[in-house]
Amino acid sequence: MMMQVFLDNIVFSIQKAGGVSAYWYELLSGMCNSDLSVGILNARPQSDNIFEKKIDYNDFHCIRESWIPCKYLRYLPLRYPLPAGAVFHGGYLRVSPQKNILNILTVHDFAHERKLASKFPRGLANTMQKAYGIQRADGIICISDSTRKELLHFFPTINPAKVKVIYHGIGNFYQINKQQPVSCSLDIDLEEKFILYVGARRNYKNFSMAVKTMELLPPSFHLVVIGGEPWNKEEISMMKEKIAGRYHIFPTINQADLNILYNYAFCLLYTSAYEGFGLPPGEAMKAGCPVVTTGMTSIPEVVGNAGLMAEKPDPLLFAEKISSLENETFKQQLIARGLKQVQQFTWDKSVLETIDFYKDCWNFKFTT
Repeated sequence: MMMQVFLDNIVFSIQKAGGVSAYWYELLSGMCNSDLSVGILNARPQSDNIFEKKIDYNDFHCIRESWIPCKYLRYLPLRYPLPAGAVFHGGYLRVSPQKNILNILTVHDFAHERKLASKFPRGLANTMQKAYGIQRADGIICISDSTRKELLHFFPTINPAKVKVIYHGIGNFYQINKQQPVSCSLDIDLEEKFILYVGARRNYKNFSMAVKTMELLPPSFHLVVIGGEPWNKEEISMMKEKIAGRYHIFPTINQADLNILYNYAFCLLYTSAYEGFGLPPGEAMKAGCPVVTTGMTSIPEVVGNAGLMAEKPDPLLFAEKISSLENETFKQQLIARGLKQVQQFTWDKSVLETIDFYKDCWNFKFTT
């Protein structure tokens, strides 16, 4: 019996961007460059996901699972029959009911179980689907030790031996030579003193804390906000009221421009109170940008001793940490620590550990 791997790309139909999509794209790329036999389920050649757009599906063995639209299919167990001994790795919480295959599930966080994310009914659908997958998975990947601990808290009957912590890698971010001309497509003065905010803003991400922090800083500081959900009137009104003329919004941005912003930012302000992993702090450190954040959940695992961590999301604490970076010697020490810290997070390492986990689980189920 041969080990064939089937990867479920349905996650790309759920997001246009985001950490889970980034993870799945890197995992897919690594798997398809390995010596494994890989099949792809639920590919969307005309996708609007920024990562799936980069995939040339002509190079892969693609399978259409069902004619059911992805917006419904995402909540159902795998419907396509796989060959005996196959490995099925769901991109987002899905498993197969087949008994003679190996189910691998990646668990990113427990925000819905903590009631920190989507409300009813979407939150209930997520928790039910996750519970179904966890109970039926042969191997479970957690993206941080914090997530592993939460898994064993919410599901105490799960055998810890089938749970593996495999960290994300950090993407292709790097320090640039600021003595050379920089080509940035964004309408921004890179010599401006700005603080960077990257990613989602709602719920536990605490974007309002970032705005309140800016209120406490000298007016020479500007806030640059990258990505995240569509903006609503309340958010725009808050920005105009509290930091008028001191902010820039870029809803979409390419990686090259983001790397430039990380390089030129005074720091990254990451106000999140909860993360399964947390990619932006790692990206920032890899580009030589200091990180001001919280010391909650998985964030200390990512930033180590290289980030300035407040014990809770608090504008006064954030402003104090940011102000300490005015000491250039201290700032350069943090940058050096960050560059060293992120060396442990590579996608090559993540992919290799995932493949090894497939093999260990496969051997345990089919050869013992």
